[in-house]
Amino acid sequence: MEMHEFVIPYKNGESFYISGLGDLHIGNIAHNKDAMKNAVKFLNDNQCYIILMGDLIDAITHTDKRWDIQSIAPEYRDKTDNLISEQYETLCNYLDMLDPTKIIGVHTGNHEDKIRERDSRNITYDLCRDYDLKYLGYEAWTRIKFKRDSHTETFKVFSSHGYGGGKLPQSKMTPVFQTINQLDDVDLVMIGHVHDVAVGRVERRTIPSTGSLYLKKKTIAWMLTGSFLTDRVDGSITYPEKKGYGMTKNGIATFKVYPESRKIHVSC
Repeated sequence: MEMHEFVIPYKNGESFYISGLGDLHIGNIAHNKDAMKNAVKFLNDNQCYIILMGDLIDAITHTDKRWDIQSIAPEYRDKTDNLISEQYETLCNYLDMLDPTKIIGVHTGNHEDKIRERDSRNITYDLCRDYDLKYLGYEAWTRIKFKRDSHTETFKVFSSHGYGGGKLPQSKMTPVFQTINQLDDVDLVMIGHVHDVAVGRVERRTIPSTGSLYLKKKTIAWMLTGSFLTDRVDGSITYPEKKGYGMTKNGIATFKVYPESRKIHVSC
């Protein structure tokens, strides 16, 4: 686990988008380039703050039991002796389109972690070094401090590449609510890995420890951060096809945060 503090200057009345961008699976034949370009445009047009959620490259090589030459995008098939570096270069081309000062941090995913375990190459560390970004490991707590003059509003973020999944929507939601139920005090929860995009809010209630008695409400906003791996590709056998998974929506989810009022809007 990693811990991080990120400061965003703001003016009274301003709002900010926060998005997770992950499960890109660059290098896989099912990587949705059009959806990726649309996401990059949205992130830039709305000056979104971003957490990179892991599985940014597919990172499956010929020594991996998951290896299938049909799953490799055609432009990489003559580069299999240097596949990780080629996929990493494509990832960097995407990141060059984004404002690095808007990237809160970078998670590693299970695909990058497999390369770290097997080949002792940490792609996520490479990315953080090359772009001067914060390494967030597999899961992290981030304290986002919105500052104006002498006033500060703090939002606590829990983010994780994620785990679990399954064929049914409710099983993909399980990691979100398991995570929320384990956390004592959080404002934003971001989970990846399950290759779906969804958002929601949970209300928590309590009473003050001292002073007048009244019912206090706290909103926890959550998201499944989406995927850019399509489920079916003509002329190829994809992993979702083999597993019998249903249709997936590619893209990103967003929080729109209003620091002064502490309102959180969710959308995907």
